[in-house]
Parts: sequence; structure tokens; C-alpha cells
Amino acid sequence: MSKENIYRICSDTEIPQSEEVECCDCGLDPMCQVLDYAEAGSGVPEGILMRRQRVVMGEMLFKPGQACDYIYAVKSGSFKAVINEPGDGERVVGFYFAGELIGAEGMAERRYSCGVRALESGQVCQLQLGRLIESGRPLETIQKALIEMLGKEVALNHLVTSSLVRQSAEQRMAAFLLSLSERLKSRGFSPASVTLRMSRSDIGSYLGLARETVSRLLTKFQSEGLIRLRKKQLQLIDRASLNEIAFAS
Repeated sequence: MSKENIYRICSDTEIPQSEEVECCDCGLDPMCQVLDYAEAGSGVPEGILMRRQRVVMGEMLFKPGQACDYIYAVKSGSFKAVINEPGDGERVVGFYFAGELIGAEGMAERRYSCGVRALESGQVCQLQLGRLIESGRPLETIQKALIEMLGKEVALNHLVTSSLVRQSAEQRMAAFLLSLSERLKSRGFSPASVTLRMSRSDIGSYLGLARETVSRLLTKFQSEGLIRLRKKQLQLIDRASLNEIAFAS
């Protein structure tokens, strides 16, 4: 089988969230295609694109203020972004799932604005930005791939931030769950089932809610038949009602 077939064929069948994302559904793929996935014979020097790097639960990819040397793509697993607030400790400012890019926001200032920690063991692919010119690819081709890659990232960020602009706690929670579902769907996973690897405290920190409020709302949504929650596995049962809650005026 050709390299193109290995990395570009995507099944029409939705796969469980715990599986690896297909390369063609990954945010880093525009650049990986240009680099021929750094396979043997691609001519890409070692270290520019490092694929399937293992990360253990609790490991930090980078810390706030650290030089932005890499963009990461989540191959499998999930991560949370945190910042340190004086007197308040860590505040969660984002979550990342399979297929999503990590660290792109650091390109402007050349430093990461937050830290990113693994919520579970998984794998990432790393792109070393400062060495792209060594790949031997035309600068115009590299720039085009970067624009495509970052353009998709901007579109994703619009979807992600939608859960934070709702007024009530109930609206924010409903929008957050729908946002997680849509993000999984965009990467080829089932939108009906979400594995909540993050803690209730992490969700509350992200949404600006108390831990107890998060637990209360999840219990409420379940009792109303909107979701089914078993430990960390959440199923969206009534998306229409969740939409009504999230977008209520």
C-alpha cells in the first residue's frame, strides 16, 4: 500500500473517542502533507516533524512563558491549558482533544501564553517551527500550509469560545457539552458520546462555575433525560433540548 493510502484514507465509520485520530482529520495535516509525513525518503531532516511522541498523564508539554519552539497536534488522549493566577492557583483556560493543535497561539509572541498538561496518557506529533526552512520545501508551499492550518484553528476557536459567552450557568454548561460533541465530530469521532477526562473542578474553572454547580447541572440534565452519565462516559441523548437551553435568549 502506498504512503498516501496509509495516511490519507479515512473510514466513513465513526470511531470511538479513545482511538487515534486519522491523519486526514488532524489540524496538523496540511503541513504533514507538505513534509510527506517525514517518512523515510522524504528528505526531511530528523526532528522537524516528530510523530507519535508518548505523553504520560500529568506531564506538561510546556509552561507559561516558555519559548514557542513547537506546535503540537494531539494524536490520542486529551490535555488542559492552564494559567497561574496570583492567590488563586491554576485556572483552566482550555481543553484539547485528538486532532487539535496545541501551542499555535504562541507563534505571535514566540512564547506560550499558558501551560498545557496531559489529562491522560496519549500521543502527540511535534512540529519544530524554526527548522521548517530546512525541510527543502519551497517557502511559498510552507507558508500556504501554515495559513491553511492556522485558518482552521481560528474557526475551531470560534466554536470553542461559544460556550463561554452564555449568560447563565445552565446555558454555559449546555453549550460546553455541545461544543465538545461538535469538536469530536469534526475529527471523525462519534458526536453522541464524550469521555470527560477532566475533573468537575476543571470544568468549573473553565466555565467560571463552582465545582458543585457543575455536578448539580450534570445531575439535572441527566434527570431530565438530556444526557446519560456513567462515571466519565457521557452520552448526549436530547441534543435539541440542549440547544434550546444553550441558545435561549
